[in-house]
Amino acid sequence: MVMTHKERFLTAIRHEEPDCVPIDGTFIDLIHTERITGKRAYGAGSGGGGGGVSTQQEEMTYTEMMTHNQKLENEARMKLGLDVLTVSDYKVFPEDYKPKFINKDTYVDLWGKIYKIKEDVKTTWWIDGTIRTPEDLEKWRSEFPNPKEFNCEIVDLTIEEAEKNDYPVVVWVHGSMMFPYLMIGGIDKMVLAIYRQPEFAKELVRIVAKLNLEITKQLLNRGRGSIDLVIESDDIADVKTPFYPPRLFREFFFPYFTRLIDECHSRDIPFMKHSDGNLYPLLDDFVEMDVDGLHPIEPGVMDLADVKQRYGDKFVLRGNVDCTHVLPYGKEDDVRRDVRRCIDAAAEGGGFILADSNSLHSLVKTENIKFMIDEGRKYGQYPLEKS
Repeated sequence: MVMTHKERFLTAIRHEEPDCVPIDGTFIDLIHTERITGKRAYGAGSGGGGGGVSTQQEEMTYTEMMTHNQKLENEARMKLGLDVLTVSDYKVFPEDYKPKFINKDTYVDLWGKIYKIKEDVKTTWWIDGTIRTPEDLEKWRSEFPNPKEFNCEIVDLTIEEAEKNDYPVVVWVHGSMMFPYLMIGGIDKMVLAIYRQPEFAKELVRIVAKLNLEITKQLLNRGRGSIDLVIESDDIADVKTPFYPPRLFREFFFPYFTRLIDECHSRDIPFMKHSDGNLYPLLDDFVEMDVDGLHPIEPGVMDLADVKQRYGDKFVLRGNVDCTHVLPYGKEDDVRRDVRRCIDAAAEGGGFILADSNSLHSLVKTENIKFMIDEGRKYGQYPLEKS
């Protein structure tokens, strides 16, 4: 029996085998939405820690830009044949929000993070933060808008599209573990603050966690019970190890992380953790905190088959087609081979969603996205036949 997109996705989330492996894509760059839909996107996409869509052009308000680009992303996802529609907290702002431009291509965002824009490839990247002292933090906090003032219309229009076409809806949010180090100017500065100014570091984390939890609540409230998965997208590791020792995660960050998980579970919404890098030292903590899923199990850093064998009954796994080498630079055969690798490693018994290993960023070849989806559909049919 051929399932709908939503049936396929929810079956996999329940650790059961659907008709075929569900397929998703992460943060589809605006370049791809333009190519796939043939329509113009506005602003510059988010890269290097987010930043949202940013431009100095005055032809649209931020809310209008977010709504327009969300419609394009939904259309692109359906045209590609992906199984999921997504909404991100990167795309919600207060009605009157404007970034503070330092010069024509550098700005400070709502969170005090500094970004540069490269409009010809519709990309922004993080370069620094503005919070250096407790006084900076207090001033920034006093100016931060009430999360209840954030415009969440993109949730409404995405749910309407999903219900009309029987798609699941996934919401990407942030917690307490990434914005603090971006706001303060980098991991090195955050580590120094934890050891030399622990009360300042704890207050920074507490405030960010509280605000992000309130923004998450706003998104989920607008979801009207139609959100099928929440993914927290804070990056917390590099290719060697998590950014901090596990004991520091437990002291500074995990109490707030647990509150975010509990908020989702209180609404019967499963919760998935995203982070690039080596998460092995934290996986048992995630199990203890009732994390339901994991993305992307970075290729060359973590082994997808190993994680499936050891944690497949605990986590729904999402990933991990290589977006560092294969999707940007590979040929069709390379993409198809990597898709088969992922399915062979993790799809047996269900509990697996095929996706990229971080994002469908601007360097990814648009045709390789199509090859990934096509091979996933052909090779990911249950019952599986391993190559």
